[in-house]
Amino acid sequence: MTAALACLSMLMLFTVPPAVPATRAVSVRDFGAKGDGKTNDTAAFQKALSKGPRTVTVPAGAYLVGPKPLVFAPHVRLTGDGSASVLRVARGTGVLLQLGEGSEVSRLAVDGSAGSTGGSAEPGLVHLGRDARFATVERVAFRNCRRVCVATANADDLTIRDCDFRDVQQAVSLSFSHRVKVLNNTVVNAKLHGLQFWGNWKWETKDSEDLLFQGNMVKNGGGGGIWGAGARRVILAGNIVDGATDVGLDLEWCDDSVITGNTVRNAVNGGISLFFACKGVAITGNTVRNDAAIENPKAAWWVRAGIWLTYPNRETYKDDHGHRDVTIVGNTIVCADGDRHAIFIGSESDNIAVHGNVLRGGDSPVGGTPLEQPLLLRSRAENVLLGGTPPS
Repeated sequence: MTAALACLSMLMLFTVPPAVPATRAVSVRDFGAKGDGKTNDTAAFQKALSKGPRTVTVPAGAYLVGPKPLVFAPHVRLTGDGSASVLRVARGTGVLLQLGEGSEVSRLAVDGSAGSTGGSAEPGLVHLGRDARFATVERVAFRNCRRVCVATANADDLTIRDCDFRDVQQAVSLSFSHRVKVLNNTVVNAKLHGLQFWGNWKWETKDSEDLLFQGNMVKNGGGGGIWGAGARRVILAGNIVDGATDVGLDLEWCDDSVITGNTVRNAVNGGISLFFACKGVAITGNTVRNDAAIENPKAAWWVRAGIWLTYPNRETYKDDHGHRDVTIVGNTIVCADGDRHAIFIGSESDNIAVHGNVLRGGDSPVGGTPLEQPLLLRSRAENVLLGGTPPS
């Protein structure tokens, strides 16, 4: 309950953006943009975005922009006519839009097929850095992007909502950022990951905080549908993940967090998982279908779990002591045929409460390392407390 209450109260920590004077509207065509899909309109867009506050409209058309980034002045809104307003990324583009404080990007389509390729740690097509506080990315459709679509770096008080990502390298990556809401987005076919956050620096700094992922749908989310490492107060609520080559929902080295009301299926190694000494996590009211195809029948016994608390991995993180103070309550886990686990709790975990779950199929082991078979939990009908002191 402590973790749940801490995360619910987190919602009150989000800062209200300052009032901004009423803005006048201009069109990118007023600055010479053609929108014919052939003429490079970067210069026209940059002139329109260089002064604020203002609203810059993008009428229907295909606008070739890049490879030079478009830099937003503070409090500039860039908005179009939905799918009819297409930003066609020029060959070799890395960062396409670099947002400023209070910037908004909405109702646009981005065709990233000609942009450069980039991994999770590289800047995204839409970049939100330190200067992008209170920025919003809303109702933008990303198609065929070969790098992260929306990426943050040391940015705070952000909102990414109602966007649609299809056939992308990765949809969203939050790095060392605070007070970020990722709401009601759709991700279909991500190569690396779907939605990601990161605050881990050499296992010394845990510097992402107050992150809310709610109402997102991830279909085929690469290695991890929604996952991240090195954060405090993360809420994963009401999301749907269908397909992951590793894990569906995953927290790594995270504290005081909640995973609640999500639906996960077709995740190869774990539907919901904790890695690297998580502490104070409530896993409640989720539905997990442990039904990914078992392509390798000789795969190691510790994979294919509905809810998976991993054993310590001190080769990667020398201070990994297992997980602490975790509640697994009121979840429904359905295992398909094959060698599968409903709930697997790795060795050295302490003060883990397991009760009120509905399990069908699979076993529920506790303990174990890659070198030893696990033991089984007590009867699934009983409450289980591993370590700590049972409540009076």
